[in-house]
Amino acid sequence: MIGRYCAYQERCTSEAETKLKAWGAPPAEIPSILKSLVKEGYIDDARYARSFARGKFNNNHWGKARIRLELKARGIRETYITAALQEIDPGDYEAQARLLLQKKLSEIKDEKKLNIKAKLFNFVTGKGFEPDLVYNILNELKI
Repeated sequence: MIGRYCAYQERCTSEAETKLKAWGAPPAEIPSILKSLVKEGYIDDARYARSFARGKFNNNHWGKARIRLELKARGIRETYITAALQEIDPGDYEAQARLLLQKKLSEIKDEKKLNIKAKLFNFVTGKGFEPDLVYNILNELKI
């Protein structure tokens, strides 16, 4: 049953553990079940981290800071997180931040320039993009 749950969609160890607890698995058996899932290839936290980072960047337009935070919350090792974030192309990353800024700018009604800049900055940093990157793009766009 848990094998099917893990095969259906990429899962990390903590998600599988949570599901086992929810299903009422005996607490003493959970570590051995998780170990066998890893051994059989149903769970791989490094693979999960790469898949999660790709998906959240491409589909949800999250920045590296938000992705890192979410992966840490799921108990993924820092080495796996770093490797997953390195797979995001720097050019695509900056282009995504620029696109988010331009899209949000078109949605904002006429206001004072200072308010617009603050709203844009807060929106994109809230998505997990680094403040330095956002600030540099805002200056390039002369907002």
